[in-house]
Amino acid sequence: MFPSALRDGLRLSSAHFTAVLPKDAKGHAVIVSKKTARLSVTRHRIKRRVTESLRTLPLPAALLLFPKPSVIHMEFCDIKEELTNLLSKISNKPL
Repeated sequence: MFPSALRDGLRLSSAHFTAVLPKDAKGHAVIVSKKTARLSVTRHRIKRRVTESLRTLPLPAALLLFPKPSVIHMEFCDIKEELTNLLSKISNKPL
């Protein structure tokens, strides 16, 4: 399911995030690779901050979110603002 979602889904990017909207899936995931942050502590911190930012936003039925390495140095309010802008682009795009 995961490879087909990446291959067939709608992909959008911003300065600090890449979002994929799979066509035939449900749920949300924040994926932080070792390439983004080497230490697991840092990866989990990014994931917690992004997940908390997503909590108050209206989300599509399925969303895969890939933070870029520059997210490590962002403030929480900046993360939330960028995700709001990215998700508004998603709601304007047809699937």
